[in-house]
Amino acid sequence: MEQQTHKTLYSTHAWIGVISGILLFIVTFSGIPALFDHEIEFWQYPGYGEVANDIHPDDKVFNLEKAVAAAKAVNFDYDNFFIQPASDINNHVILAHFFEDKEPDLRYLDANKYQQFVSSPSELNHLFAHLHTDLHLPNPWGRYLVGLSGMAMLLAIIAGIFIHVKWRKEFVMLRPKRSWRLLLTDQHKLLGLWSLPFTLILAFTGTILGLLGLISPILALAAFNGDVEKATIAVLGPRAEVTGEYSPVYPLNELWQRLEVDLPDTSIELIQVSGLQIRNEDKSQVTDIGGIIKFSGYHKDKLSNLESVTYNLSSGEMIHQGSFIGKGPFQRIFAAVTPLHYVLFGNTWLKVFYALSALAACGLILTGNMLWLNRRGHSMEHWLSKLTLGACGGLVVSTGLTFFSSQLLYAFKFSADSHLHHHIEEWVFWLSWGVILLMPFVYQNGFKLSHYLLRLTSFSLFA
Repeated sequence: MEQQTHKTLYSTHAWIGVISGILLFIVTFSGIPALFDHEIEFWQYPGYGEVANDIHPDDKVFNLEKAVAAAKAVNFDYDNFFIQPASDINNHVILAHFFEDKEPDLRYLDANKYQQFVSSPSELNHLFAHLHTDLHLPNPWGRYLVGLSGMAMLLAIIAGIFIHVKWRKEFVMLRPKRSWRLLLTDQHKLLGLWSLPFTLILAFTGTILGLLGLISPILALAAFNGDVEKATIAVLGPRAEVTGEYSPVYPLNELWQRLEVDLPDTSIELIQVSGLQIRNEDKSQVTDIGGIIKFSGYHKDKLSNLESVTYNLSSGEMIHQGSFIGKGPFQRIFAAVTPLHYVLFGNTWLKVFYALSALAACGLILTGNMLWLNRRGHSMEHWLSKLTLGACGGLVVSTGLTFFSSQLLYAFKFSADSHLHHHIEEWVFWLSWGVILLMPFVYQNGFKLSHYLLRLTSFSLFA
């Protein structure tokens, strides 16, 4: 490689990392608790464990008719709603209806008797998931910013691959007894090389998911010859066509059993019901003749979370089947993006590996910023050094403090309807992060401060 080309790539790698480093750290680190959202819910809230213990092995087969009847019994009267069947982690059924201008209506049913129970007052998992996907900014701008940060990460990785030509030697090189700069350099290269497959997947899939609203026409052009409507139907399926004419509902459990043939080797994650009504005279269930029920999920053996089948609610006729298995390369790549990013395959140990790789990526970002500062002779007095310590260190500490405070709040037994538990979690998170963000600009000894932050994080996580 020519010296000028190498220098250009090196500068590109460094400046992209410095400009987007703190944002990348926030997105990457918040993705770790977001990855374990269901596990965190189950660990936090004793009620979910009690529901799981009450489930008899014979009752683990999902009963769709009971779930729909239970929805209407608890006045969950919506023309269009979603059902999330119980899984191995969260052993409860979730009913959901989404509004355009306010929070969704969520109900929780135990998977044994299909009776409503009190959900967790904590929304800790949603706090970190929303930070990871949208940075708590208005839709869609937060998601676009996350997508752009993923693109910056992808460019930095590609430039880094080309500038590190001695990668075989750097795979195992660590010189702790030499200078501080050499130690940072070796750590940066080790973290980058060993986490390379993960960071590539993370950056590529994160870019697509974040910028999906902007690149959908491009994907439609590549996979569906430019037909955006056809692409939308292929991914989301058809919508219910309301006619105003009603008929009895086709036996829903029969449709559930037909999935073994119509959607083989697929784990059903979401059921959408549109057009279902309760007749006022005898409280029986009827459906608009244009009503539909859509089952969607991910394939157990292939990387695709876009497997779906849609039936007519009155006749039981299959009106649409969506599958990206065995399709063209663009469609297969598109279908694999979400499973690869959110680990919708494998087991818990694979999630643990993803989490460790994400921590390595966070270390990669921090060592990159520190190297940039060190090579320019900047100390902890530089504003970027203080901002990195405050923003990145503050996020880690505030995460630990929020987990700790959330567990303490269960002693007060706030009801889920009051939202006090969740609001206090948010106050602790944002207030502690804001205070620590400012601390490096007030407390001059950044080295000591970093040690105090590490101790505080350790205490909050293990207390």
